[in-house]
Formats: sequence, structure tokens, C-alpha cells
Amino acid sequence: MLLNATSGTPNQPNVPVTSGQKASAVQVQSILFSSLASALLAAFLATLGKQWLNFHVEGSLIDRSRHRELRMRGMITWRFKIIMECLPLIMQVSLLLLGCALARYLWDLSRTVSAVIATFTAFGFLFYLFIVFAATVWKTCPFQTPVSVVLRYVLSLVNQHKHHRLREIQENLSMVTQIKRDNESYFTATLVRSIDEEFASRPQTPSGKTASTTTMDSPEGEESTQASDANCISTIFRFAGAPDAIVAVTGFIPEVNWTSNVRRVPLREVYDCLCRSFEFLRDGRVLVRPGMREQAYGSARALLYLRVQRLCANATDDAHAIASKVGSLLGYRSRGNHELESTLQVLDAVFNKEKDIQWREFALGDVHYCWLSHILRCRAWVTLRTQATPTKEVFGFVQHALSEESLPPPRVIADCLLIVNMIVGRLPQLDDKMLIKDKR
Repeated sequence: MLLNATSGTPNQPNVPVTSGQKASAVQVQSILFSSLASALLAAFLATLGKQWLNFHVEGSLIDRSRHRELRMRGMITWRFKIIMECLPLIMQVSLLLLGCALARYLWDLSRTVSAVIATFTAFGFLFYLFIVFAATVWKTCPFQTPVSVVLRYVLSLVNQHKHHRLREIQENLSMVTQIKRDNESYFTATLVRSIDEEFASRPQTPSGKTASTTTMDSPEGEESTQASDANCISTIFRFAGAPDAIVAVTGFIPEVNWTSNVRRVPLREVYDCLCRSFEFLRDGRVLVRPGMREQAYGSARALLYLRVQRLCANATDDAHAIASKVGSLLGYRSRGNHELESTLQVLDAVFNKEKDIQWREFALGDVHYCWLSHILRCRAWVTLRTQATPTKEVFGFVQHALSEESLPPPRVIADCLLIVNMIVGRLPQLDDKMLIKDKR
């Protein structure tokens, strides 16, 4: 227009006016940006999940393991697995949006190329629907997807609701039959009165709802803590290999109440740690490996404590595989480590059968002496429930302790007198929780 004005040209051209973007371009860009946003969201959630998993606290090995077990229970409560399983679904949606956007963009440029891309996208989508259907119908199908898991869960809820409705219908039919048989007015009054009494007898929370939560002071909370500690100890055995870690966890085992409600008992793990502490020679001798004396003693004490306390609790544990191998540890002889040797002797007697132990050959310290008397007292309580006489190792220990020239510690004397009291027929009726801790 400026050139025409300076040259004197009378005819002025029309200024082109833009009409905005095409509708197809807007659609393509919307789908592409949706695909990009989905991919970025999946990457963000994956990074956030990795950050959650890497979070830990400082402290001792037991504290870190307890915290790890607590976080594991929290992840189960807050459905962490479901959130992580949604990430592949988001990526699949992003890929589908990308294929649709490319097919729509190339439709105006080349319909042949667009048809090829649309065909592959449709084939992938139909194949995905097929594997979702197969994984939903057949649980053994290896092509599991988050959608199939959700659909299977929804179908289970529908089936439960259906069975519940059928049960309600049957109950209503029986109730109608009963109403027809009896006086309707009297039955209605009785029913209303029973419902009022039932709601009045239930404990109410401040919000008016029936209280159903359990605290840590209740037996359910205590059993949950015991199970959590048992899982924590099993987890440490799986990942810890240093002798210091083994000594720490074997020292923590006697602090846990191994009642009959605890299902996960690390008998085999403790036995494996005990065997790794020794070196077995061809001539039958057994020697403690250098630097593993504490691990051997701690593992032997923990294994003996676990076995005796589980016997007191009437728990059924698979100890046959361990019992056949404990006898190989009896080749250990030491002039200065009588505490470990005496523990191994009692281990063989508890796992296999009663035996005579030459207690006079051992010079035991006061701490180990008191601990061993407590274990043998529990052993006597277990055996005297089913037979009239105590085992040989228990009876020999009582004879040795009460016939020494120098009196043993008062705790040992108290345990021996309690064993004598059981022998004469006064067997206390205690549950497994009372036997876990020292009740002298």
C-alpha cells in the first residue's frame, strides 16, 4: 500500500484479514498437549513414588527396621500399590492420544498415511482391550493390567452385593412368614424394642458412631505390635549380613513376645546365622570363626529362647529340619567359653531329646546363669504338663545349683525352688504371655 501510494497508483489492494486457526489444528494441538501432560504426570508420580521409597530415618538398626516396617504397613493402608499401578495406565492413555493426534493431523495432508497410522492405533487399542478382557476373566492370564485388576475387584464387589441382596430377600421372606403366623402388632412392638435396646447397649464415639477402632493398649493392638516386630526381625535377617547387625537383631529377639498369635518366627534364619559363625572340621571338631564369637553366642541364645517360648505357647513351628542339624554343633569344645558350650548343650536337648549335661564342668557367669535358669524353668513347665518328671537336663541343673558350696545368685535359687514346686505337683496355670517375661 505504501509503494502504490508513493507511485500514484489509484487502486488500493485489499488488506488480508486472518480468520484464526483451523478447527483441525486446534483439535490436533489439544490432543498432543494432552498426551504430553499425561506423560509428564506419569513421570512426576514415578519420581514422587521413588522419593517415598527412599525416605528413611536415622537411628539404630532396630529403629530403622521398625520404621521401615511401619512405612510398609502405611503403604498398604494408603493403597500405595494402586497409585503406582496407575502409572502404566497413564502412559498407555498418553500413547493412545499421540496416535489419535497424528492420525488427525495427517488426514488433511495425506489420507493414505493417516489411514496407516489410524490402523496401527486401532489395532493396538483393540489388542489392549482383548488382554484386559482376558486378564479380567482368567486370573491366571500373564497379561495383567491395572484396568483388569480394577475390573476384577469391581466384579467381586458386584457378586458380593448380589449374594447379600439374595440373603436379604430370603431373610425378608422368612420374616414375612413369621409376621403372618404371629400377631402383627405384638411382633412390631417387640422388634422396635429390641432394636432400641441394641443401639442403646453399643458404645458410642463422640461423633455418635459405634466405636470400632482398637488402641495399642488393647489385646488386638498388642498382637499387631508383636507381629510387626516379628516381620521387622525377619526383614533384617534377609538384608543384613554384617556381624554387628546380626548381634543387634539376636539381642532384640528376647524382647519380643513370641506368643501363639505370631505366625512369622525366624527359627531357620537364626539357625543359619548360628551355623555361619562356626567352622566344621573333618575330624568332627567345631571352631568359632575369627571375630564371630558374639554372633555365635547371640544366635544360640536367640534360637534357644525362640524354641522354648514357642513350646510354652503351644505353637506349631516347623523345627524338624533344624532339629536334625543341631547335633552337629556339639563338636564345639572350649576351655574359656563355657557359656556358649552350655547353651549348645541345652539347644540339643530342647530340639531333640532330653540328655544328661555335666553341669559341674561349666563355670558360668552370673548373667548367663540367671538367664539359663529362667529358660530351664520354662522348659520344666512345658514338660511337666505332659509327664510326671522333668527332663534330665532340668533335674541335673537343679541338683547342681542347690548343691554348690558357694550359693548361686538369688534368681537362680528362685527358679530352682519354682521347678521343685512344679515337681511336687503345684504346676501354675499360666498363659503363654505370662511365660514370656520373667515373673520371679
